Amino acid sequence: MTNIHLIVYTTKYRKGSAEFQRIAATMKDELEKQYTDEVLCLPIVTKKDLNKIFQDLINEDKQMLSYHFVGHSGMYGPMYGTVEYPEQYSPFEIKQMEFPFAENGKAYFHCCRSARWFAPFFARVKSVESYGYYNYTTFTARKDKFKRITANSPKVYAIGSIGKKSHGYIGSLKKYLGFPVLEKMKSFQPNSTEVDATYNKVAELYDAVFQDIKVREDEWEWISNHLPKNKQLNVLDIGCGNGALLKELSSTILKGVGIDLSENILQRARLLNKENNNLTFKSIDGPKIPVEDQSMDLVISMLSFRYLDWDPLMDEIKRVLKPGGKILVLDMVTVPVKLKELPTFIVHKIKQRRQLKKYPEFNKNLAKLVSHPDWKKMLAYNPIRAEHEMKWYLESRFPGRKVEKINIGYHSCILAFDSGDIANIQDIKLTYP
Repeated sequence: MTNIHLIVYTTKYRKGSAEFQRIAATMKDELEKQYTDEVLCLPIVTKKDLNKIFQDLINEDKQMLSYHFVGHSGMYGPMYGTVEYPEQYSPFEIKQMEFPFAENGKAYFHCCRSARWFAPFFARVKSVESYGYYNYTTFTARKDKFKRITANSPKVYAIGSIGKKSHGYIGSLKKYLGFPVLEKMKSFQPNSTEVDATYNKVAELYDAVFQDIKVREDEWEWISNHLPKNKQLNVLDIGCGNGALLKELSSTILKGVGIDLSENILQRARLLNKENNNLTFKSIDGPKIPVEDQSMDLVISMLSFRYLDWDPLMDEIKRVLKPGGKILVLDMVTVPVKLKELPTFIVHKIKQRRQLKKYPEFNKNLAKLVSHPDWKKMLAYNPIRAEHEMKWYLESRFPGRKVEKINIGYHSCILAFDSGDIANIQDIKLTYP
């Protein structure tokens, strides 16, 4: 058995790929000076490239004392591929993969926001100490303070830092003036405790909020306008919650199936829909949909897509949809309002205030839900996605189809996406066994 240090860096994803190579070279040089063990430094483009590297290490009987990823990251961890075809390992894929760590091996994710969700998740499910940054990373020629890199900089690092994206223009000014804004990597210890990241503990509160799905006026109007003309529909609701959406659709569809991870919320869904014999609600465990091949005309994911294992579940959606079927996705994502969006933003804020007055019971129950400690804990394990993550993913999977913004807030918005015919999906090859 041979112990090694592995560095991988992405080469084609968004901006900064040339710098990633320089960062990896700096890291290789420093690790070789610190250790006598072999240091491998390898480029990757896609998840499959990394899978092959790991498999080769296993075949060669090599184990990682340390694993370093240099590249881009979203809220759900390292990102691969390109803007045209963005990739992330889903939580399900990470759990299925074999990472050849040595005893007391460590993982380092030198990429934006990796400490917010992914590093603690990775430490927990892979039982290795894991490191990440809370802030966005910056390229710097020094480790101790920010220094702009040049073509002649002998060393280049990617280190978490305050900046315009995280702390506005004041943060950007502090960074470029050389204030001590660079952060140390945050360490997360392995923890075998199983985490319930579902709605189980807040099922009652959630159910009280969404007795009538039409309180989400923008989302309901968009869904109504994008329903297929055929009224004899079989509809699958992924992340169905308390079943309020299917309840509203029940009188106009042939059959509805709601699936969710939370058994407690499914019990609420069955109770809410006890008079609707054309609706059934099923629990799922992992990205496997418990319905037959080509049995659904329409799949809807409303305010739940962020929680899902995207690639594995999209492959399942392809399996269960009939020819000509489609998926409708609506979800909240993080993104600050842009200057050109201010007029629309003001209109949406006025409309939102009107809706809150129109539905006082919804407003009261929503306040109870979002302020509850169990809700906040659940969100810590299910972070909201960034706009570009979801936009790039959906639009790359269905070329020519565009994401819409149907509601704009200060730091978030609601995206809506109609896939059109599922036959137009770009083929996805899964990476787990």
